[in-house]
Amino acid sequence: MEEDKNIPREEAMYISRKCWYKFKKVSSLGLLTPFIVCLASGNLKIGTFMNFIAQDPYYQKAFAKAYEAAEKCTDDDDAKLALREMRMISIREFKMEDAFLKEWDAHIGDKCTLNPRTVKLTEFLKATASGRIEGVNPATFETPFERTKLPAYILGAMIPCLRLYAYLGKELLMFLQGNTTHLYKTTIRAYASESLEELVKKNENLLDKLSITLTGNELSIIEKLYHQAMKIELGFLLAQPLDQKSVIPISREHNLDEERLVIFFKFDLTCTVIDSSAILAEMTIVSAPKSGEDQPENQLVRLLSDDLKSTWDDICKDYTDEYEQCIDTLLLTFEKAEKLDYERLHKALEQLSDFEKRANTRVSESGVLRGLKLEDIKRAGELMIIQDGCKNFFQSIIKNEQLNADIHVLSCCWCSDLIRSAFSSGGLDVVNVHANELIFEENVSTGVIVKKVECPFDKVQTFSKVLNNYSNDKKNLIVHIGDTMSDLLCLLQADIGIVFNPSPSLMRVGNHFGVSFIPLYRGIVEKQKTFTEKDSTSWNRLSGVLYTVSSWAEIHMFILGSLYTD
Repeated sequence: MEEDKNIPREEAMYISRKCWYKFKKVSSLGLLTPFIVCLASGNLKIGTFMNFIAQDPYYQKAFAKAYEAAEKCTDDDDAKLALREMRMISIREFKMEDAFLKEWDAHIGDKCTLNPRTVKLTEFLKATASGRIEGVNPATFETPFERTKLPAYILGAMIPCLRLYAYLGKELLMFLQGNTTHLYKTTIRAYASESLEELVKKNENLLDKLSITLTGNELSIIEKLYHQAMKIELGFLLAQPLDQKSVIPISREHNLDEERLVIFFKFDLTCTVIDSSAILAEMTIVSAPKSGEDQPENQLVRLLSDDLKSTWDDICKDYTDEYEQCIDTLLLTFEKAEKLDYERLHKALEQLSDFEKRANTRVSESGVLRGLKLEDIKRAGELMIIQDGCKNFFQSIIKNEQLNADIHVLSCCWCSDLIRSAFSSGGLDVVNVHANELIFEENVSTGVIVKKVECPFDKVQTFSKVLNNYSNDKKNLIVHIGDTMSDLLCLLQADIGIVFNPSPSLMRVGNHFGVSFIPLYRGIVEKQKTFTEKDSTSWNRLSGVLYTVSSWAEIHMFILGSLYTD
């Protein structure tokens, strides 16, 4: 199996830890389901909660049968005892849940329907326990020796459910602090309890023990089962029938006839893994003539490869040093604000804007971008590595017929053709690109940059211009996604400003001028607490609050709410 660099070295040998670290992000998306958001806020309707709890007996019964099947297959006496113990726990929990529900309402079985997603999980466990595993020939388990591998597969399919709820419980605890009247404090504490954590660890330790002799291919089967189970559980949370208004997903309350969703986002490092300037620099160095080579006549004279690399190094060093100096000067010049002071922030960013323009002029005049072929730039764009989930998010936005959505890239990238190529390769030709451009002569770059979007001021001016061009027939809901100082004004001007892995300089300057950076999930729950049936979802520009995320999957769940539902 491919090594996961996120796994601590001392735990890399344990399949349970490997699976958890690898698929923990899927679990974290459970926090961004409407059901969990309403549960965390404390205003989830009792009927919805009871329907959710009413699924537990089906789960416990399925778990008991899966443990029983695993016990029959293992030839390890200690494992048999452990599996038998956990089966008895499931049976006991099944009886307790059933008694609790009947005590609450004797006719609850008639009122609460079996959720199709509950059936999906129970059938998945049943199929795994019987050896019907996707990608594995059922005949494989006809011999007693091969059947001894089934307990590890069964546990791999069961543990994600236990681990997910233990994780959710611990994450939800923060909303009980100082709130003694929280309606669901008992449930949250039960999920966050040491007893549940102990049960999860017992299952994980047993999985690790039963997996010691498995091959790499067999361990990969456990990973697939673990991932599939986690996605089924997430789908289960998403499928909870929620008979109330919720803050998320945005698309749920979107009125196609009256509203327009306008999404702006930064390209470099928000959307891409590598900054486009680094790619253009590498292209110029690789394609530049070497020392002693004759340059073709009737073509632009280019710097030699060694000189070009030295020039690039100097430009990068000067930029980094001067940028840090600019930030330090900016913070010393203006006093710290207790709450958002947009006007002073706007004035302070004049210094940064002047610096960015000088830096671009230096690049343009140096000739370092001279000689690049347009076809090579487009090819480089097609090959650019995009952040995981980014293209999928925008493709889902475009395909969603219930959204009246427009997408705009707002970038300080030197070459808009690079951006267009990066998105056209994913079928996203409808994305509007606002960026700088290179001048070409016969499809070869002159090295001169047509400066359209160089700095925070250019970005916010373009941002305003785009919005002003929309007619007044619909209300705009404006989302801006960025990660650096150049995005700050636009992030604050948007109804919803989302910061993707915020840069230290952005946090530093934002905090200085009264901007609050709040994890998206926490901000959503706080908003849900005061959200009532009479409210319309209100997101306020210039509120001074920006929401931080670490993945495009979070953004997907926030806006569309339909990721990993299978």
